[in-house]
Amino acid sequence: MKFQIISHMTTLCNYDCSYCDVDKDGIFISLKTRDDIIDFIKNNRNYIERFKFFGGEPLLGFQHISHIIDATSMTLWNNFEIVTNTSLLSEKVCEYLERYFSHIFFSIDSENDFSFERVLSFIQKYNLETKLHFNLVISPWKEEEALEQFNILYDEGMRGFNILPVYFTQVWEKQNLENLWKLMKYILDISLSDSTLRLYGFQENSWENTSLANNTIFIDVYGDIYYSDIVTTFMWQILKDKLKLGNIKYFDLQTLEHYDFSMQKKYISLLEKKNYDTVKWQKQLHKIMDYFSEYLNKKNG
Repeated sequence: MKFQIISHMTTLCNYDCSYCDVDKDGIFISLKTRDDIIDFIKNNRNYIERFKFFGGEPLLGFQHISHIIDATSMTLWNNFEIVTNTSLLSEKVCEYLERYFSHIFFSIDSENDFSFERVLSFIQKYNLETKLHFNLVISPWKEEEALEQFNILYDEGMRGFNILPVYFTQVWEKQNLENLWKLMKYILDISLSDSTLRLYGFQENSWENTSLANNTIFIDVYGDIYYSDIVTTFMWQILKDKLKLGNIKYFDLQTLEHYDFSMQKKYISLLEKKNYDTVKWQKQLHKIMDYFSEYLNKKNG
């Protein structure tokens, strides 16, 4: 069995999205943790499928990212990934993205400024189109702005989109959900006539399966290993002790090959179900996503 590793470079972010529940206490990985990550990658090379840099905004710690890649690129050649809000892209960053990364996720949100021309110029100069996906974050009262962002990117030839409405927030109202429905239908209707449009984020919601937990291990800024990256948020920190698996300094991924994760899945499922039942409009939001998941699956099938 191979695992996807998600590694937290920093809890800090240069954006302050209203819906974000991540604890932004401004901590970066230490030099010791960085060196431990390098040793962890080398010692577990046979059990790592992909290594994803995460935050906060991970490019705030690009000096750590570049150092880790320089030390392990021969071990994990072209199996690095990153999630970034694009605000800190530079020539040096894009050189690394072009050379070492297999998947790049640009998260855009209508609450924040997004420099289309600047980002598109980097994409074109460094030939990033084939490995690039846009996380299209849709927050309440910003549905029209999200649609505008999609249209601009689509018209510029971008074809990979992860559709991410904001979950577990009390801000959604009936009108927002109606706008979301129209937005989703618009995008999926385009996909019916354009086979090159790749859409993600459509999986039927189930309390038995957590999307981030399938063969995924999360490393926090201290080098502690968890079953899922949900422990970075205030809402889910109650599960932190229950989801901890160890520390990279002493951890061997081979021990997880036959590990029974049923208790971790149970803890997550119970808390997800509680939030689902108590957050306003959550059931309706899930129904919309489940409907379009079935819609897209039929189209792809």
